[in-house]
Amino acid sequence: MKRVRCLYRVSTVKQLDKNDIPMQRIECMKYIEMMPDWKFDKEYIEKGVSGYNKKLEDRDVLQEIRTDAINKEFDVLLVFMFDRLGRRDDETPFIVEWFDEHGIEVWSTQEGQQKFESRADKLINYIRYWQSGGESEKTSVRVRTKQRQMIEEGINISSVPPYGYQMVKTGIFTKRGVERKTYEIVESEAEIVRKIFDLFTEEGYGGMRIAKYLNEKGYKTHKGCEWSYSTINNMLRNPTYTGYLCFHKTSVPIGGGKRKRVSNKEDWIYSKDKIPEIQIISEEQFKKAQKIKKARCNKNKQCEEENKEYFSYQTKGDMLFTGYIVCGGCGSKLTTRISKRTIKLEDGSKGYTRYKYYMCSHKACGRECNCKKKSHKNNCIEEPVLNEIYKYFDLLEKRDLSETLRKIHKNTNETEGKQIRELEKNIKEYSNKNDLLKEEIINVITGKSTFSRELISELMEENKQKIEEFQRQKIGLESLKKQKEVNFEQMLKMKSMIPNWKEVLKKASCERKKMILSAMIKKIVVYDNKIDIHLRISFNEFLRTAQKLDEKFAQNLCNTRTNQPNSTLGPF
Repeated sequence: MKRVRCLYRVSTVKQLDKNDIPMQRIECMKYIEMMPDWKFDKEYIEKGVSGYNKKLEDRDVLQEIRTDAINKEFDVLLVFMFDRLGRRDDETPFIVEWFDEHGIEVWSTQEGQQKFESRADKLINYIRYWQSGGESEKTSVRVRTKQRQMIEEGINISSVPPYGYQMVKTGIFTKRGVERKTYEIVESEAEIVRKIFDLFTEEGYGGMRIAKYLNEKGYKTHKGCEWSYSTINNMLRNPTYTGYLCFHKTSVPIGGGKRKRVSNKEDWIYSKDKIPEIQIISEEQFKKAQKIKKARCNKNKQCEEENKEYFSYQTKGDMLFTGYIVCGGCGSKLTTRISKRTIKLEDGSKGYTRYKYYMCSHKACGRECNCKKKSHKNNCIEEPVLNEIYKYFDLLEKRDLSETLRKIHKNTNETEGKQIRELEKNIKEYSNKNDLLKEEIINVITGKSTFSRELISELMEENKQKIEEFQRQKIGLESLKKQKEVNFEQMLKMKSMIPNWKEVLKKASCERKKMILSAMIKKIVVYDNKIDIHLRISFNEFLRTAQKLDEKFAQNLCNTRTNQPNSTLGPF
């Protein structure tokens, strides 16, 4: 008697019938009964395993079957159809052939036995799985297209809600009679989601620090686990919290393998319209979070060169300028230090006091530096800089700059627009000249022209170089114009916020102060007897506009300020 073992497989858990695969089992048992010399020995079940996306090495059950075959534990492997073994044309045909080589007969209840008695048998075996793989690809395309359409229409297809939501029934049924479900906000969890985004965008916390904060507060995830960096990171990049359904954030690579995150957000699928019922945070705060994440992934210098608004500085510790304060003598960053000092208490006993200071990292390592001071007390730097910032706010609060800003923006926009149009005119002119020279080449070839081919080639090359130069200038002006548009929007936003800035800054937590200051200050350079404050471009332009309105007022208010974009504080 031949010992027969059966393999049953379904691609998704939804295809199971109460955790069972009855149809395939029934057909296989009927087939065994038809074979007088067959005896059922054992069955293998793969639940929710894709025969196309999962590679052979990742299918535990198939690996078990191979091990049993090597140990000669059975004689026949029976499946409902051969595609239950798999649908990968680069693996499955060779799996079937491997069983045959090890003395195992491979049978299907629908297609009979697969033999390898000739080259034609091998070809038929390969073609079968090549067709099966093609069907899987077509099915995948149809499913993804339908899923895309449903998401774009605002129909939820997810069965596991993100943190902050629960699944509720909608009363709408599919063609198969399954009731659809959608997200509903769980307010207690939504408050934690808002707290996460506030800590990240307003307090400068990183993912690890947020996870530590939540764990210390005793909060748990949906699964009752502690918070981790990856969980926080995934939440911060999930657009569902803004009210838009999102799909295809992860995918299985072509050809199979483990599911991976889709890093290019342009490939994600979003619902066309916002669903207000599931919005937890504002779109503005979400966009700010994405800017911060992107900036922290890039080098600071690269971000500065591109004039991006970014907040890449960490807000750990209680010293304000960590990350963008540098030594004027050598250009190295100033690091933050805390030391203890012994003091005598009122009762005569010894005590300790802590004091904070900034230290030149080069001098601390014994390297050369032109500055005489090795360290600077934090209040000798932070208080003068904050006072200067408060003076800026006083200046801007007294000026009504909205209309002036619009006029300046309009004038500069028209100037650059005129220059761009002039360059476009020049490009068209020289392009036409080259077209005429191309026509003249034909006359040179036919002997009808008095010009030489070399002269025409030289003229065409000169025109080409001029066209390229005009195009470079045009690209530069368009980039400048675009950047000024961005700066103008930032400046208008600043104007609307100015009346509250000073009070907000004074009352803010240390983390919040760091975020506000890093948005305005690009770099602080500390010398032995002065401090230079380098402001960001949009804030600089805003200040210059205010100074133009009332130069005398500005000079009287802050007579230490120079006409340069940066401010210099005197000896301290």
